[in-house]
Amino acid sequence: MDVNIVQVSQRTFEPRLFWRRAFAFLIDMTIFQLLLAAVALVIPLNFGMPLFQSTQCGEITSGPLVEKVEREWPLKPGETRVNQICQITDFLGPQSTSFRTTVGTSNPDGGSASWRSVSVGLDKNGDPIKGLEDPIGPLVGVLLVSLAFALFSANDRRTLGKRILAIRVVTVEGASPHFGKALTRELLKFSPWIAFVMIDSIVAVTASHQSLEAMIQTMRNGDGATTIPVMVGVVLTMLALLWWFLPLIRWRGQMLYDWFAGCRVRLA
Repeated sequence: MDVNIVQVSQRTFEPRLFWRRAFAFLIDMTIFQLLLAAVALVIPLNFGMPLFQSTQCGEITSGPLVEKVEREWPLKPGETRVNQICQITDFLGPQSTSFRTTVGTSNPDGGSASWRSVSVGLDKNGDPIKGLEDPIGPLVGVLLVSLAFALFSANDRRTLGKRILAIRVVTVEGASPHFGKALTRELLKFSPWIAFVMIDSIVAVTASHQSLEAMIQTMRNGDGATTIPVMVGVVLTMLALLWWFLPLIRWRGQMLYDWFAGCRVRLA
């Protein structure tokens, strides 16, 4: 009996292959997002590609929008305001402009400060945009990336990144996964990103039906409902970190999405 216990305790797990998997993922994401950028030139969708998206914000102190927020959202003692114009640029894609005003409130007791922010898209004339032009583009983008990973992981295929780093996805039995199993694995792997994109789209669509004046009033009055998206974002971030990194710390031979999908990653 003692011998069996020793044998179980000495059981070896599949290696983490962390750096191989990380570099393979970066290579594949770069390729797939370049392809999405090319598709975006034909299909008018903003896929929201994080690896090829840059945001530059600059503070402004004057202008019609600055005068509007200062008039409709006067500062109270202990509050400060920063007004910014932000340029969001996608690789091979369109550039969008937004106006953001942020009011911070210092804590007189020395605790952490709080902040409230309103952001609205601008058209070419610098006027606030009514409605949301592309509410589904980022969600379509992440689903297409998941589909691409699945196609190149199923039926004895490998992505270019996995070929370069000499790894492959297999089932727990060691066989190549069929497309359905590979797609399940990829959707599970990207599930935190999918959740982020869906919630962000819902919040953006909801906000797009409000005028700038209504958003300013909501933030100015400090309505409790405005903190819900922030709380959801914090919870999702914690869950995403646990989903992606906890298995690497407490290694049991598989990532959580591999375990649920009945797959594992091994050297080719």
